[in-house]
Amino acid sequence: AATQYLLHITSVLVLASTKEMQYVLMVPSVLQNDSPYQICLQFLNLNESVFVSIVLEYNAVNTTIFDQIMKKKDAFQCTTFTVPPATSSPLAFITFSAMGPTVRLLERRSVAIQNMDSIVFIQTDKPIYKPGQTGGHVLCFT
Repeated sequence: AATQYLLHITSVLVLASTKEMQYVLMVPSVLQNDSPYQICLQFLNLNESVFVSIVLEYNAVNTTIFDQIMKKKDAFQCTTFTVPPATSSPLAFITFSAMGPTVRLLERRSVAIQNMDSIVFIQTDKPIYKPGQTGGHVLCFT
């Protein structure tokens, strides 16, 4: 998953600045359902407290990922979230907003949610069975 994170990060990288303040929001652009992911936010030269909200919009449901006041001049924060089960539509959105006395930021970017493929492993007590033979086996679903 770490490799996938690095490969897909660029299409949902939000980098912006207003006057001297700068921020970057990092989240993978392709997410697999029912998997934990990390989203990271960094502010540089933040001159005032801002209320930050990050929401995952998917399948007519809004899931709050991050909802907090950022106060430090140079702040870096990551949080983990779980992606909801995928449906027929892979399209979802990450909405970022930061509001303060003089700051009004709003970004909405698309991400894709994919179903995680299930794999079935069957382990038997011997490599080959002849017709009619019985034996022990273990099933493992992932």
